[in-house]
This record gives sequence, C-alpha cells and structure tokens, in this order.
Amino acid sequence: MDIVESIGRDHFDWLAKTFDKKTRLSDIPDKILNRVSRVNIATRDYANDRNATTAIALITFAYHMAGKHQRPQHGSKDIILLKVLAKQERSRREGGNISDHGMWNAPLFEIITGEVGEKIRATRLITDPA
Repeated sequence: MDIVESIGRDHFDWLAKTFDKKTRLSDIPDKILNRVSRVNIATRDYANDRNATTAIALITFAYHMAGKHQRPQHGSKDIILLKVLAKQERSRREGGNISDHGMWNAPLFEIITGEVGEKIRATRLITDPA
C-alpha cells in the first residue's frame, strides 16, 4: 500500500506542510495523535498497521528536520517514545495532569531526535530483538 494512502492524504499533508521545527506535541492534530497513541508495539508488523505507519512517517519527518539518519535497529524505541508522548498529550487534552518538565514544551523533533530520544535508544527494552 502506498504510504500516503496508508496514513491518509490529510495526515500526510499535515506532516509535509505544517509539521516543522516549531511544532510541539500540543500542535499535533487529534487524529494523528490518536493513531500514534494506539500503535501496537508488540506486533512488530508495522507495514500493515496504519497507526504504526503514521508514527513512522512522523518520526521520519522529525529525523529529516534534525538532519539525522534513522537507524532501523532503533525503530521500535522511537515508536515507543512517540507513543508514550502521544498518550500523555491525549491525557492532557482530556484534562489529565502531566509533568511540568520543560520537555513538554520543546519542539517535538528535538524530543525524538535529541537527548531524550538518545537516552531511550540507549536503553535496553524488552521489545529489543535478541
């Protein structure tokens, strides 16, 4: 399936035209945020999961903005990070409290590709292949 068809033209257009270096977690449209927060990280069959395809597209755009290369071996960790961020943002939008840590106001591409992302990618997780 074509990537644009998989994630939807409107979602792809937002990623290509609106998502930029100033975009914060709070700027992500609800539909994209909902998809990303619902990625099933246990299946690892991301090609057939529209939620995962949307998350991967967002992560790909973030790496491109940072001028960095994605590494396939860290894909599941990037997705986990984005999923956790999305779940927290959904909770905040529904009236839940989140940490007052300054990270929540940082540009999303910096969270994914910067120090926070680096720490997640350096951590051994149960989802890592043996």
